[in-house]
Amino acid sequence: MDYLACLIVVLQLYETMGEGRFVDATVKLTNNMSLECIYPKTAGITQMSWVKSIATGKETIAVSHPLYGVHIEDKYKDRVRFINASSRDKSLNFIKTTEADVGLYLCSITFSDGVWEKVVQVIQSDSFEVPVLPTNHTITESGGNVTLRCPYSVGSLVQQVMWERIKADRMDTIGLCNLSEGKTYGSDYQERAMIDCATQERDILVIQNVTASDSGIYRCRYGGNKTHVMSLTVTSKTLDHHWHILLIAGGAAASLLLLVTILIISIALVYRKKKKRRRIMKALSKALYSTQTRPSNSYGRSNFHGTPNSRSGVESVSGQMDEIYINYRDYSRKPKTRA
Repeated sequence: MDYLACLIVVLQLYETMGEGRFVDATVKLTNNMSLECIYPKTAGITQMSWVKSIATGKETIAVSHPLYGVHIEDKYKDRVRFINASSRDKSLNFIKTTEADVGLYLCSITFSDGVWEKVVQVIQSDSFEVPVLPTNHTITESGGNVTLRCPYSVGSLVQQVMWERIKADRMDTIGLCNLSEGKTYGSDYQERAMIDCATQERDILVIQNVTASDSGIYRCRYGGNKTHVMSLTVTSKTLDHHWHILLIAGGAAASLLLLVTILIISIALVYRKKKKRRRIMKALSKALYSTQTRPSNSYGRSNFHGTPNSRSGVESVSGQMDEIYINYRDYSRKPKTRA
């Protein structure tokens, strides 16, 4: 099948597309806008396309084919691109948008067993509804199921309940429960959400196999303009376990580091004390040795010179004169003779 034949098949898929279709997501018009389309199945993709509904019918924006590659119509070529056309993420990114980009878009993915579709409506930014703050908060672990409740009284005359997930720039429709028409699921939640349209269970939404990406703001709408807003936080078991291990390991490492630091400081203090003690002992030993070896006076010094009956001085080591007294007989006088 050539590219033209593929394009004809794509156009035939949208003959039933109209303004009355169930809308899977509502997106706010911004200068840089993304229309999300993530293929949830595992079967291989035969081809995919983006088409916009216009007053005269429909117009093709872009087509992606495994063999023929990506084709973007000339009208959109300079401001539209696939975010990642080679993966299951077939989201379309718009830049330099105008009011003409407001409208209804259809993402269609053909695979071996059929066609998966998602309808996206782009509205003016001032028409995008900002929800009130959540009135309750639910926390659950990833991998399990979570139950959200819409608190209208059981048995009251509520014709329709719609569940939505609210994001900064878009609202995803999770499911619609209509008392007369039954239930309809948004394309992103067809295989994960459960709602029961029985009268006593219409207030319950169950989302299966939740992950951290399911965390956010949810809203149920009922009775015309009545709403209830709630928040959901999904924690990761693996992440919590890893954080627990990291905290334990970090605490052990910090304790070991503190112990090593204290040991090093203690060793350094002991070494300094011993070194100071050795220095003091060395100084004391030197002083003691000097005191024991120094003579008490200068008598025995070799530089002594004396004269009879004289008082001599000898210069000491300190430069002072030591006085020395010597008594000896004077043999130079002749002895007296007796008469």
